[in-house]
Amino acid sequence: MAVIRTEQTRYCRNRPAAKAARARARELAEEWQLTEMSDSLESAVSELVSNAVVHGRATRGSRVTVTYELDGARLRVEVRDWATGMPQAVPPPGRGDGDVPERLAEGGRGLLMVGALADRWGVLRHVIGKSVWFELDLAFAAGVS
Repeated sequence: MAVIRTEQTRYCRNRPAAKAARARARELAEEWQLTEMSDSLESAVSELVSNAVVHGRATRGSRVTVTYELDGARLRVEVRDWATGMPQAVPPPGRGDGDVPERLAEGGRGLLMVGALADRWGVLRHVIGKSVWFELDLAFAAGVS
């Protein structure tokens, strides 16, 4: 599977990074003529960068890196940080579940959203930090069977 296009963007690990990453994802979708998946791409990238900034414990001045790889069949995006901790998808509470922990009532479901938007996703451990990745199938996004 040959990579046709690739791009890597680094952001300072701070709250404005999510907004900047979201804007870059939309620009890239237009540049690479992937407008049919721009909403999904933009939302998933924004969520993963936000997670890296808000939930990761990393040294001051650390970065978050977003890598895009486009081949003929899919777009793969990897968000890498050098923070401790591993992300986990939190299942939504069941109907009538009144014992939802406070931290989940306010959030904790971002990876579920990424899973709903992406065709595949996962987490890779590194010696320091981790990468959360997702893939979007181009044929599926274009409505090709």
